[in-house]
Amino acid sequence: MSAFDPRNDPDLVKNLVDELPLLSELSARERNILAAVFRLRSLGDGDTLCREGDRGASFFIVAKGVIEVYKELPNEQREKLAEIGRNNLIGQVALIDGKPRSATCLAKGSSIVLECARDDFDRLFQAGSPFAFKIIDQVVIDLSKRLREANTQLHELYANPKQTLLLLHEAALNIQQTITA
Repeated sequence: MSAFDPRNDPDLVKNLVDELPLLSELSARERNILAAVFRLRSLGDGDTLCREGDRGASFFIVAKGVIEVYKELPNEQREKLAEIGRNNLIGQVALIDGKPRSATCLAKGSSIVLECARDDFDRLFQAGSPFAFKIIDQVVIDLSKRLREANTQLHELYANPKQTLLLLHEAALNIQQTITA
């Protein structure tokens, strides 16, 4: 079962912060501040990092391992959306909009993430921390990428109406089979 390690080793957190390319442009002093802000979270295979619908009170940076992202579906089903590896952010959208989590994230194998609480991030942002601005930049880049992908998917749906209708029909049949099973 996943849990915050109350015995967080400050040296381990500092080493992880220093090893992440995402944070490499920050000064040693800034990385030291982050090492004091971040909490280490160790996850075993299948452990839950966050659940869809939960309050998004923090975001994470994957320091080691892989985190799988799932969308919850009816009848306790899940659809895998992505795998997030080292040096990537998770939960950053909740950082911006304060809304509940939009997906469930589970560890694939042993993983370590660094967690930053929203309140800590807000303090860093208000203080003009380069880290806060770097995270905001990453969020904007990520959201722009997602918007472009959504636009491409919408274009494909409207450009091929016959194929889209066939896919919708197949999905409806799968849902009907799940309901009647």
